[in-house]
Amino acid sequence: MSQSDNEDVWADSGSEASYEKNLANVEWERLQEDHGNTGYKEGIVEGKEVNMQRGFDKGYTEGLAIGQAIGRLRGLLSCQIVYYRQLLQNEEAAKELDPLFEEIDKIEVHHIYTVDHFRESGPKANYTSPQEQVKQLENKVDLMIKQVNNKYAC
Repeated sequence: MSQSDNEDVWADSGSEASYEKNLANVEWERLQEDHGNTGYKEGIVEGKEVNMQRGFDKGYTEGLAIGQAIGRLRGLLSCQIVYYRQLLQNEEAAKELDPLFEEIDKIEVHHIYTVDHFRESGPKANYTSPQEQVKQLENKVDLMIKQVNNKYAC
């Protein structure tokens, strides 16, 4: 062998410095790319967490208001039913309110917040917002209580 054991077989002695410089540049570019990818991934995760928290906060506030409104309607009907059934001992009047109470009592989150509410492209044409659904229920309860009160002269 004509070259010494210290030398690279593929590099001549004049290009050893440029070989090391190229190797350092390649390593530097790889490190930059790795750190760039890592930073990008961390940014995506951070962005998702921030947006998820904002979405949670908005959903919590909105859901709380809807839940309170439906709970108020349920409580209002329940009081009317107890009033007719126990205080006035008017079973007939109470029975007229029972179906509406049961309807409201069976409402669950997926009845109010349908898939359309979460559609990125926007809800379909026949979509009814949670706020509008609550408004419709309020009107229905008010009307039913007035009808029963008028019918039984209360």
